[in-house]
Amino acid sequence: MKSLPLHAPKEENYIIELFKIVLPYKWLILSVVVLSLLLAKAYLYFIPPTYESYALVKIKSDDTTLGAQDLLRDTLLKTNSAGIDQEILILQTYQMNQKALEKVNFQIRYFVDEGYKNVEIYEDVPISIERISDMSSHMVGQYITLIPKGDGFILKSEDNPVSSTYNYNKEVQTPYFRATFRKNRTFTEPIYIKVNGDHRHIYEDTIKKRLSVGRVDLNSNLIHITFHDTIPARANNYVNALIEAYIEQSIKKKNSINDKILKFLDEQLEVTKAELEVSERELENYQSKNKSIDPSVKSTNFFEKLSDVDLQLSEITLKEKLIHNLTQFIRHNRNLDAIAPTLLEFNDQSTIKLIDTLNALQAEEDELKLEFTDSYPRLIQIRQRMANIKNKVTLNIKNLASVLTEKRINLLNQKNKYEEILTALPKKEKKLISFKRNYEVKSKMYTYLLEKKSEKELIKVASLADYEAVDQAYTSSVPVKPKKIIILVIAFLIGFVLGVFFALLRFLTVDKVKTQKDVEHLTKLPIYGNIPLYKENLLLNVSVEEAYRKLAMNLQFFKKEDEGNVVLISSVAQGEGKTTTLVNLSKIFQDTRYRSIIIDLDMRNPSLHEHFGLEQQYSGISTYLNGRDNLGNVIFTTTNPNLDIITSGPTPPNPIELMLSPRLEDLLPTLKRRYDYIFIDTGSFDVALETFYLMQYSDINLIVFRENFSKKSSITDLEKLIREKNLKNIGLVLKTMPSTVDKNKPLPQLIKGKRSVKLLS
Repeated sequence: MKSLPLHAPKEENYIIELFKIVLPYKWLILSVVVLSLLLAKAYLYFIPPTYESYALVKIKSDDTTLGAQDLLRDTLLKTNSAGIDQEILILQTYQMNQKALEKVNFQIRYFVDEGYKNVEIYEDVPISIERISDMSSHMVGQYITLIPKGDGFILKSEDNPVSSTYNYNKEVQTPYFRATFRKNRTFTEPIYIKVNGDHRHIYEDTIKKRLSVGRVDLNSNLIHITFHDTIPARANNYVNALIEAYIEQSIKKKNSINDKILKFLDEQLEVTKAELEVSERELENYQSKNKSIDPSVKSTNFFEKLSDVDLQLSEITLKEKLIHNLTQFIRHNRNLDAIAPTLLEFNDQSTIKLIDTLNALQAEEDELKLEFTDSYPRLIQIRQRMANIKNKVTLNIKNLASVLTEKRINLLNQKNKYEEILTALPKKEKKLISFKRNYEVKSKMYTYLLEKKSEKELIKVASLADYEAVDQAYTSSVPVKPKKIIILVIAFLIGFVLGVFFALLRFLTVDKVKTQKDVEHLTKLPIYGNIPLYKENLLLNVSVEEAYRKLAMNLQFFKKEDEGNVVLISSVAQGEGKTTTLVNLSKIFQDTRYRSIIIDLDMRNPSLHEHFGLEQQYSGISTYLNGRDNLGNVIFTTTNPNLDIITSGPTPPNPIELMLSPRLEDLLPTLKRRYDYIFIDTGSFDVALETFYLMQYSDINLIVFRENFSKKSSITDLEKLIREKNLKNIGLVLKTMPSTVDKNKPLPQLIKGKRSVKLLS
C-alpha cells in the first residue's frame, strides 16, 4: 500500500498566512477603514484649528572680550546664561501674564452657530460685555445663550432656561453676574457666551497650557515666545501685549533702581557743592590777603599727593555709604536683583551671578507655591538653596566692606605721613596749602559725582535698549493643530488594524467553513478536489463534471498497476455530501472504462441504492459479513456498464461486530483482482466509529466538507483523530459555492472524447 504524504514541507510566512486569512473579509476591513476615516473627518470638522503666534525678544548678552570696561556698553550687553533663564521664567509667571490679560480679553468669549458647530468670533462682535461683577462661581467655563428679543435680549443656560428681557447699554443684574451689555451692531441669531472667570483662573486653565518661552539656541541671547490659540489675531495681540508688559516692567524696574542711585548722587552733589563754595571763598580770601606767599615745588608736590589721598578717602566714604545701603536692603527685602546696578560700582560679577541664580530660584518657588504645599520636596530644596545663596551674597557684601576698611586705613596712614611733612612748612604757607588742598578735594569730588550722575543717566537711557522685540508676533496661515494629514493617516491605520482584528475575530468565532482558505488555514491535509455547488441545473452537468474529473485525475496518480485501488469516502458529520461525492466520482471512473464497484458500508443510514434506482435488497454487505450470502449474491449491476454496487442489505443490530468479521479481510483482496477501483461509503465519524477501523484497508481516505455546513472545529477534531489513531493517506474534498472556488486554476479534462454522464447535485 502506497503512503500519501499529508503535505509538502515548506517554510511558513506568517504575514502571507495572515493576508490569506483576512482577504475573504476585505469588504469588512474596507468598511471599518472608511468608517474610521469618516469619524476622523468629523473630528477635524468640529475641532477648531489652532494657530501659533511666534515672536522674538532680544536680551542683553554677555561679552567680556571687547577689551576695556565700558559702563554704558556693559549695561547694554552684559548678562549671563542664568540671567536669560531668569527672564524666561519671568515671562511665564502669573504676575507678568496678568498685565497682558488686562489688555487682551480672555474673560468673555463669543460664539455663533455655523454648520452644526460653535464658531468663535473675536473681531466685529455684535455685543460686548463690560464691567462684570458678582460672578457666580459655578458659571465659570459654562455657556450662556443670548437671544435678541425686540430692542433687548434674554439669557438662558442649562440651569436657567428662561430669563427676563434686559436692555442694552445699561447695567443689569442677571442670574449669572452683573454687567453692562453693549450692542455694537444689529444681529438676529443667538450668541453663545462663555465666561472664563478671573485672571488667575484664565492663566491656570488657558494661558499656562498654551504659552511657551525658551531660548532660540544656547549661543544666542534671543528668546522665543509662542502662543497657541484658535483665533490668530488674538494670539498675536496676546504675545505683543506680553512683550510690551515685559519690556515696560523691566525698564520701570531698572529706572526705579537708577532713580534711587541718582537721588543719592544728587544729595551728595548738593552737600559737596556747598562745601566747595565755602572752600573756594576761603581760598580766595586767604590768597587776596597773602599775595606774597608762594609755596615751594616740594610742598606743592606733597600737596598734590595729599589731595589725591583725600579724594580717594572721599570715594571710599561714598562707597561705604553704598555698602551700608546694600546691607540694609538685603536685611529687609526678598528680591535682591535691585542691588545689581550698585554692585557694578564694585565690579563684583560673582555676586551679580549669585543674585541672578537667586532670582531664578525665587521665580520657580513662586510657581511651585501655587500648586504644592510647603512640605513639597522640591520646594524645600529650592528654599534651602535660596538661603545658602543669600548668605553668600551677605558674606560677599561684608567682604567688600572689609576691603574698603583696609583701604581707608592704608590711605589714612599715607595722609598722616604727608601731613607730618607739611607741618614743617611755615605757618602761612601751610595754611595756604591746606586751603588749596581742601578746595582741590572738594572740586575733584564734585567732578567725580557729576561723572557718576552722567553715567547713571546714560544707563537710564540705555535701559530702553536692554530688551528689544526683534520680531513682532506673527501667525502662519497654516494651523499647527490639528495635524490633518497625520490624523487621517492614523485613522486609516487604526481602521485597518481594527478591520483586520474584526476579520480575525470573525474568522475565529464563526465556526462554519466558508471558503477553501478557511480549510487551508486549519489543516495541512491535501485537498484533492473542490466541487462547486449550483442551484441551477443548467450549470450542474458542466462545471461539476469538470471538478469531478480533476478529482479523478488526482486519484489516478496513486493508482496501482497490478491491482485495484480502494477509495474510502466519509465525513465528520452527516449531511456534508459524502454519498453524493462517491456516486459522482464512481460514475466518472466507469465512464473512462475503469471497472468500478461501490460498497455501502454505511449500514446505519444506507442510501446508495436510492441513487441507482434500486430497492433495498434482502442481500447485501450485512448478509455477506454474517455468512448468510456469498459474494455473488450481494453484487448488483447498475445502468452504468462498468459500475457495480454492493448495497447495505438489511440493517444489522450490531454493525461494529460485523466490521470485525474475517470475511471483510477476504472481500477486499478478491474485489481488487476484479475491479480497478473499489469505492467504500461509510458512516460519518459522529455516528460510526468503525469508519476508523475501515481506513486501514483503503489506499486513499477522502473526507468531505461542505461550505456553510461543516464546522471548523470538526477539522481540528479530525487532525486530533489522525494523530491519535495514526491514520494514513487522508485527503479532503470540499464542496463550495462557485465564488469561493479558485478560478485561477483551470480544471483539466481527464479523458477527451468520452461521453458525459449525468451527475447528482
